[in-house]
Amino acid sequence: MKRFLKYLPYILFFLFTFIFFSFFTSHIFYYQGKSSLFVFSFDYLNENLQQPGGFLVYLSKFLTAFSYYTVAGAFISSAVLLLFIILSAGIMSTISGKNAGPFPWLIALVLFFLQCNYQYLFVNNLGLLLQVALFFILIKKPGTWMPVIIFPFWFFLTGGFSLVFATMYILWQVLERPGKFLFRTGAFILAGLITYYISSEFLFFQDNRDLISYPWAPGNVGYQTNIFACIVAVISILPLTGRIQKKSPFKIKAEKFRRFFTPVGISILVLLMTIIALMKYDKKTLQYFKSEKLFVRNRFEDLISFNLEHPSTNKLTIYLVNIALCETGRLNDMLFHFPQSPDGSTLFLKWEIVSEIVRKGGYFYYSTGMINEAHRWAFEYMVMKGLTPEGLKMMIKTELINGNHEAASRYNNILRKTIFYRKDAIRFDRLLYNEAAINADPELGQKRKIKVRRDFFSITGDPFINIQRVVATDSLNRQAFEYMMAWMLINKNYKDIADSWKYLSRYNFKSIPVHIEEAGIALKILYGIDLPVTGNLSINAATVNGFSKYMQTFQAYGSNPQTAEPALKKQFGNTFWYYVFYK
Repeated sequence: MKRFLKYLPYILFFLFTFIFFSFFTSHIFYYQGKSSLFVFSFDYLNENLQQPGGFLVYLSKFLTAFSYYTVAGAFISSAVLLLFIILSAGIMSTISGKNAGPFPWLIALVLFFLQCNYQYLFVNNLGLLLQVALFFILIKKPGTWMPVIIFPFWFFLTGGFSLVFATMYILWQVLERPGKFLFRTGAFILAGLITYYISSEFLFFQDNRDLISYPWAPGNVGYQTNIFACIVAVISILPLTGRIQKKSPFKIKAEKFRRFFTPVGISILVLLMTIIALMKYDKKTLQYFKSEKLFVRNRFEDLISFNLEHPSTNKLTIYLVNIALCETGRLNDMLFHFPQSPDGSTLFLKWEIVSEIVRKGGYFYYSTGMINEAHRWAFEYMVMKGLTPEGLKMMIKTELINGNHEAASRYNNILRKTIFYRKDAIRFDRLLYNEAAINADPELGQKRKIKVRRDFFSITGDPFINIQRVVATDSLNRQAFEYMMAWMLINKNYKDIADSWKYLSRYNFKSIPVHIEEAGIALKILYGIDLPVTGNLSINAATVNGFSKYMQTFQAYGSNPQTAEPALKKQFGNTFWYYVFYK
C-alpha cells in the first residue's frame, strides 16, 4: 500500500492527461499529424539536418506521425510530461538531498496547459525533456569533462533548446563546484562560443537569431509565447531551485511528508489539472477539426449531417460544408441551411499567404474541375510548409487526372515511404499508367469528366471570375454552374439569376434546386420577370405555397421586418427569402 500511494500521483497525472488528450482535445493530434509528413528516406533525413536542431525536428516528426491514431498521440504526449516530472524531481533531489516537493509538478502542469493548444508543437516539450534528461545523467558524474566535449554535438542535434542545458550546467558548476568554476565552466562556455561562431560563419549561413531560436515553436498566440518563455527560464534554473531547497531550514521527515502529500497533494493536483482542462476545453475548435477530418476522408454526407446537428459560424467550416454540398449535388438545395458570408468567403477562398488559406483553398478548385489550379495551391503550400499528407495526395491525384504519370509516380514514391499512408500509395499504384482504371475511379474519373479543357490565367483574388470562365467554356461542368448560381444568390444578383435560368436544362437537373426555385418565385411575383422555359423543369408547387405562407407571415406582423423577424426565422430561416430580407 505504501508503494502504491507513493506512485499514485504519477498514475493519476498520466491517466488524467491521457484521457483528456484522447477525448477532449483529440484535434491537437489530428492537426499536428496533418501538418507534417514523416518519410523514411536518407534524403528526408538529410533535409532535416541542414541546420542545428534539425535532428530534434526529425525525431519530433517521427513521434508526431503516430498521431494518426489519437490514442497513440495522447499516450506519447502524456508520457513525455510524466518523464519530465520524474527527471526534474530527480535533478532537484540529487542537488538538494531532499524530496523534490511540488515544484516539478507545477512545471509539468504549465507544459500540459501549453500542449492543450493545437498550435503548440510537440517538438517544444520533447526538446525541453531531452535537456533535462541529459543534465540528469551528467550530474550523476560531477567530475566528468563530458559536457564540454559533447555540447557542440548536442547543439547540432537540439538547436536552440541546448541553451537550456547550457544554462543548467553553468549554474550547477557555479553553485555546487565553485573550485572548478573558472576552469571547467570557462572551457564549456568557450566551446559553446566557438561552436556558435563556426556554425554562423562557415557551416549554416543563417540569421543569428534563427540559429539560436530554432526549433522553438510555442505557437502564434501572444500570451502563450510569454508563458513558454517563462517556463523555459524556470526550467533553466532548476539547479538554483535545488540549491535553495538544500539550504532551506525546513526539514520534514520523508514519512511525514508522504502522509501529508498523499491526501492533500493529490487533491490539489487533481484540482489544478481539472481547472486547466476546463480552461483549455474548446468545443468550437474540436467541432471544426472534426468537420475537417470528415472532409479529408470524403465523408461528405456525415460532414453535412454533423454541421446540421452542431451549427457552426466558422467560415472555414462552412467553406468545407459548401464543397461537400457541391460534391453531393445539393449546393443550391441547402446553401442557406448554413450561415453564408455576403463577401463569398464561405464559397471560395482568395489567395493569401496564410497557412490555413493556402492549405484549404485548392479544394474549391479541385471540386469545380480546375485541376491545374488545385495542383498549384497544393504545391505552393508544400513550398511554404513542407510535405503534408493531404497536400502530397492532392498533387498525386491532380497529376493522375492530368495523365502525368511520371510526376505522379515520383510523388507516390514519397508517400510509399511513410508510416501510415502506404495504403493510399498502393491505391495510387494501381492507377499509375492505367488510364482505364483512372476513368473508372469514383473520384478521379468524375473529376476527369469535369476537368477544364481550355487553359486560362486564373485570378486568385477574384475566384468568381474563374467560375464564370469555366461555365462559359464548358457546358458540362455542373459543379462550376452550381457555384456560379450560389454566388449570385448570396449577392442577391437577380438579373444574372434570371439570365442564367435558361441554362438549368443543360446540367441534367432532375428538379430545379430549391434555392433557385425560391429566387425564381420572388423574381416572378415581386418583380414581374418572366422566366424562360427550362425543358421539363418547373417550379415545385410546394415552393410556391411556401412563398405564400412567407408573405402571409410577414403581413401578419404589419409588414414590419423587425417585428416579423423571429417568426420568419423560425419557419423560413433556411430559405433564400429570409436571407434576402435579413442578411
